[in-house]
Amino acid sequence: MGKLKLILSAILIFSACTKKDEYVQLPMPYSGSAETFERFKKHSEYVPMTDGTEIAVDIFIPGQGEEKNQFPVIFAYTPYQRANINHETGKINDLSSNDEVQYFLSQGYALVAADMRGTGASTGWLMDFMPEIWQDGKELVDWIAAQSWSNGKVGMMGGSYLGWSQTATASQQPEALKCIIPAVIPLDGYTGEVYPGGIYLHGFMQNWSSFMYYSVRNNYLPGRKVTTAPVVDEDGDGQLVDEIPLDLNGDGSFLDENFPPTYSDGNPREHLYYKASLEHHEKNYDYTGWAKDLYFYDGKSPLGHRVDELGPTAHISNIMASGIPVYHVGGWFDGFTRGSFELYATMEKTNPSKIIMGPGYHNYSGGPFWEYFGSTEKQAREIFKVEHLRFFDRYLKGIDNGIDKEPPILLYVMNGKGWRFEKEWPLQRQKLKKYFLSSNAALKPVSGAAGQETYETDYSHSSIYGSNNGNRWLGIASNEPNTLPMRNDLDKKTIIFETEHLFKNMEVTGHPIVHLALSSTADYGDIFVYLNDVDGTGNSLLVTEGQLRAGFARLYNSDEMIKTHSGIDVQPDLPWHGYNKDQYVDKVFADGKPVNLTIDLHPTSWVFKNGHKIRLSIACSDYPTFRLHPQLAPGNDPENPNNIVPMITVLFGNGYDSFLELPVISE
Repeated sequence: MGKLKLILSAILIFSACTKKDEYVQLPMPYSGSAETFERFKKHSEYVPMTDGTEIAVDIFIPGQGEEKNQFPVIFAYTPYQRANINHETGKINDLSSNDEVQYFLSQGYALVAADMRGTGASTGWLMDFMPEIWQDGKELVDWIAAQSWSNGKVGMMGGSYLGWSQTATASQQPEALKCIIPAVIPLDGYTGEVYPGGIYLHGFMQNWSSFMYYSVRNNYLPGRKVTTAPVVDEDGDGQLVDEIPLDLNGDGSFLDENFPPTYSDGNPREHLYYKASLEHHEKNYDYTGWAKDLYFYDGKSPLGHRVDELGPTAHISNIMASGIPVYHVGGWFDGFTRGSFELYATMEKTNPSKIIMGPGYHNYSGGPFWEYFGSTEKQAREIFKVEHLRFFDRYLKGIDNGIDKEPPILLYVMNGKGWRFEKEWPLQRQKLKKYFLSSNAALKPVSGAAGQETYETDYSHSSIYGSNNGNRWLGIASNEPNTLPMRNDLDKKTIIFETEHLFKNMEVTGHPIVHLALSSTADYGDIFVYLNDVDGTGNSLLVTEGQLRAGFARLYNSDEMIKTHSGIDVQPDLPWHGYNKDQYVDKVFADGKPVNLTIDLHPTSWVFKNGHKIRLSIACSDYPTFRLHPQLAPGNDPENPNNIVPMITVLFGNGYDSFLELPVISE
């Protein structure tokens, strides 16, 4: 215990001395609670829900260490197969295969992984994000708390859908749930995920839904020999792989074979795994199948829910009322960066809250920027692992380790000095600096003479990068680019405006916003904006981006995105375009009339270096990441000769406001 007290004292001294804007070295010097467990025990079972659905769970309990019978529990609630099994070798890949999970087990945490209803080995059916999943989450937490190996304190972790499942579960306010660490999720599920800026996110939805089609039906994924691990060894031979029916025709699915299914050992069974998979196949709703035709924020799911009734917008009121501690995790190049900060800033007054934001993508410890800034993905994983442990130790073990006394924001200043603590978001010391679009493709610090620049839409423009054709949006479906997002060639397919060479470093931390006055030869249009850092040799590197369907030009109070509960002040105050059907302006550019657009870019923290230029690139398409405007390219084919090809005009001066607004931070 002497060593432990010394470590904790050092942490507390460090925390007390840390200023709100002080750079820090991560990972924090922390060794946990000094508990050490070298092994663990695992078992799987079904947990019955009140409606009869059986949820498949894996339970991992620390062993071979301090004499202890009850443990705090970390819960991962997933639609992505709690465990998978190789159908040739029988090898199981489960939660314990993760280095981070092994670390938590060694630190005296039990872990539970559960397949959502309608997925994996669980029974039931699924419409993504439906309220039944929320209730299941509560019942699972209640069940965990009642087990003999649990000390009654539960935390949750995970990213993306596993981040959403945390807010869904927390919204049901289970007594045993003491903290959550939701990573990389939006606040609203419409413009935050499916229709960013009101434009359908075609590439992500297509890739993700294709994966989910195979996954929830327990098909063998193309090119892989794995599927969900069964729960029950029906024939009692100690093997699970023979519980999976044979795929006799080799198409990856055993569901298209004759009933009863055939098994490798020929033994009789109740077909538990087969029946669960068949139920998923016959009753699940395909997310893309209905989401692609929503079009508006007040569109309805097949079960009659509005989008705002399914996302974290529907969870946040109860979470705020509960006061549960929340640690938000994000990446500057994730598709949900805005949402991470909205969730943090909206809840930080009611809930003990922290946020960490590094230079990653949806895989927040992955992507090319870690190495670009002198780190590695391995070091990044260590940073996030330690932050998870510190938070869990504080709220599940009651260790006063100082994490709640530090400034609540940890952000990575890209191209700068790295990790830095901050006290609030947006930063109070930001100075909003305007750069006005001007003639000769210039961005100037003062508004100039009246003028205009024209751009003919180039449907071949596509903001994908690297040999794997990734970007921030496709990264949500595990396809972040394998190289830096360089825009040298892409910028040639856009209209650009850029500053002179900077005469000193400029840090931009916060939410850049672009104001454009535009007219068009077509009645309809989509606008995509990219903020780039151009170095002394002319290389253009993407910093952040945003987009907007021009028909949603009008601005509304962002508090209106939460319709299920009134009185919630959504923070930060950012442009919100309503996105309801009656808020859409049809033929917005009709008769060539100018339209004012306000587009917020994803938040960033980036230092533009002395001698570099700031570039703004504007395009009217980004296919195949986004669906082409259906009124301009009805077949969603950029090469169709019948497409309408708009010519847009960017207006400035003489009463037209076209400018880039940057939140600048002085050292």
